[in-house]
Amino acid sequence: MRAELAIMLALLLGACGSTPKQVDPPRLRAALEAESDGAKRYERGDYVVAARRFAEAAKLHASIDDATGVARNRLHLARSDLVQGRDEAALALLDATDAAGDAGFALDIRMLKAQALLGLGRTDEVRNSLAEAAALCAGACPRAASLHLLQARHALADKRIADALAHADAALKLLQGKDEAAETGNAWRLVAAARHASGDLAGGLVAAHAALDIDRRLALPEKIARDWLLIGDIQRDQAATEAATAYRKALAVAQAAGLDAITMIAAQALQDIGMQKKVD
Repeated sequence: MRAELAIMLALLLGACGSTPKQVDPPRLRAALEAESDGAKRYERGDYVVAARRFAEAAKLHASIDDATGVARNRLHLARSDLVQGRDEAALALLDATDAAGDAGFALDIRMLKAQALLGLGRTDEVRNSLAEAAALCAGACPRAASLHLLQARHALADKRIADALAHADAALKLLQGKDEAAETGNAWRLVAAARHASGDLAGGLVAAHAALDIDRRLALPEKIARDWLLIGDIQRDQAATEAATAYRKALAVAQAAGLDAITMIAAQALQDIGMQKKVD
């Protein structure tokens, strides 16, 4: 679940979207322009160039002793690494990032670390990051839904299927009526994965298609490709032919969007199905 990256990015960049009344100093203006351009490219799925722009913005903010700007762009850069499957790079960056005295940044660092560690399969370490995040997200926390989604992912990795479904359902309830379509899609994807793991293939397919419908409306290639991968995984337990169709769609989307990690996963899934057919 590189689940909440787009929404997190939008929240953090909110302050950069408005035009200041006074004229900013040239170096600060250049830093904000690089960050804004990175955000636009990220939203279009151009993650490689977005990462370069965020790195440039962080360097410019560092040159004017703006610790907040440096931390913000390092978090953007970590998200860009995560969405490209560069979990090790994201984790190293996060370990070197100072929260700059901002409680929101401190929470983001813990949550992003949890995502990177999940991607690396280091589930025991995820528990610590999530516990720290939960302590920072007590009470009426605006990030509670995102935290539930991370907890659901961790529970799935630990094969605690009932806990995973409970956290995903809790996230859906918190997101109900809110304008957070991307996170809602993430929640449905996790519900689908949990139902699949529990053996509820029909329920898993319904939830996976709900996620796909949302991600198509938002035109998010990485999530669309992952939705098709999940649909293929569920259908693989029913009919290899239908699964192959889903994996081919995941492969086509990933290749068109330059998502190398997902391209490899989809290609391997298709190869595995071919090998199964030969054995059968």
